[in-house]
Amino acid sequence: MSAPIASSTAAILFLVVIGLCIVWADDEFEGGSRTLVLEHSFDSGLNPSFTKKGMVVLKSVKGNRAFFSSVAPLTSDELEKLKMLAKKNDIYRLRLQTGSGSSGEDYVTTYTPACGIMSSNLSDHVWIHFDQTGEVMGISLETATSQCVNGDNFSIQDWNTSVEVTQTLLGPSPDTQSYIEKLKREEQERAKGQTEDKRSFLAKYWMYIVPVVLIMMLSGGGDQQGGGGGGGGGQ
Repeated sequence: MSAPIASSTAAILFLVVIGLCIVWADDEFEGGSRTLVLEHSFDSGLNPSFTKKGMVVLKSVKGNRAFFSSVAPLTSDELEKLKMLAKKNDIYRLRLQTGSGSSGEDYVTTYTPACGIMSSNLSDHVWIHFDQTGEVMGISLETATSQCVNGDNFSIQDWNTSVEVTQTLLGPSPDTQSYIEKLKREEQERAKGQTEDKRSFLAKYWMYIVPVVLIMMLSGGGDQQGGGGGGGGGQ
């Protein structure tokens, strides 16, 4: 009985090790993860102020492994601002910090109708878009609905935010060398066809000239014969 048990134990340990290796191989960041700050704004206008909404922990871009951790529920003041935005059919803004935060270039920003946030009961889905080198290109935000509802009695303050990541991959590069060689061959063929013809005018167009001359000669001979016959009848 000990041999089958030992074999089963060894098989289980083998599967566990393989699973851990897959997880470790999927981690693409130093230390196993990368943390990004997610901020939101409930202000209107061109220069809104932002506060921290939560943290996004990236485990793998290629494996689409990201997790959102909320900092805190909505405050009463933020809840009232959200209601006001929805009443005015205004937007709820979201931005992701991609650098040190010392300049506007360190953020990517998106927005959605505030009505959608309330109608979805603070459930939103964030997409983080990466380029082929693993750098953040942008973010997008979606909710289950964007329809406006009467938010006077709205009281939900806990976020239900989910996060996914996508990566842009480079497609196959065009075969420019073959295309250039094709253009060169076509140019050479055109050059051959445009070689200057150094023959004389008569040598090039004799097949057109000869019929015209023959027709003129025959026409002239017929006129002379007709003229001669008329003169004989007058005598």
